[in-house]
Amino acid sequence: MRFLVTRPQPDCKRTADKLRAAGHFADEAPLLRFRADPPGSFDLSGVKALAVTSRRAVTVLSEHAQMPDLKALPVFAVGESTAEACRRAGFESVTAADGDVASLASCLLDHRGVLAGSAVLYPAAEERAGDLEGLLDEGGMTCRLQVVYRMEAVDELPEAVVDALISSAYDGVLVYSKRTAEALLDLLTASGLNPVFSGLRVFAISQQAAGPLSGHMKVHVAGAPNETALLKLALTEC
Repeated sequence: MRFLVTRPQPDCKRTADKLRAAGHFADEAPLLRFRADPPGSFDLSGVKALAVTSRRAVTVLSEHAQMPDLKALPVFAVGESTAEACRRAGFESVTAADGDVASLASCLLDHRGVLAGSAVLYPAAEERAGDLEGLLDEGGMTCRLQVVYRMEAVDELPEAVVDALISSAYDGVLVYSKRTAEALLDLLTASGLNPVFSGLRVFAISQQAAGPLSGHMKVHVAGAPNETALLKLALTEC
């Protein structure tokens, strides 16, 4: 089978390599580019914990001048892969939630006794999935959001990918975020590929990621918001 992997690098190659190792073909077409944009310094006054929802945020923090202070704080990560990235970066106390923002908020609120009267620093992307700040605010916990990176859409699809789409060469397209889905829809439309929509099978990691594409093409949603569930779905359905 042949798949198109659309997530940003270096994750795009990692996913494509998993598919290749399983005996399939995988084309890499990252639709978003990472751009680090951290503040010169973080306001850590009153901060007793970090909330982390992506490995890219971990990358930015690990290269920041305040990393010695940051890594001493307990970290609450959205899922196990992000938690593992935190541990590799040197964070000393890491707790993993179940893979989405709602479970991360719940995990933090379960520790509100320890964190009472303090703030949670949330280094994140400019555009984010879920509303961690709102969920924590509802639970009486202060969340200090700090944008540390941006994901920028690419200008066009690779020519080889356009040709493959026109010839219906892909058994499935893997989509990992709402932003990627939006970029995919915009790029397909800009390339005049609307006629391929009806025959295109998309596998999305969550309902949110599927949203922009629903109604335009066949979209299948993973049973859980993680890559294991997404790849299992794609390989089962194709």
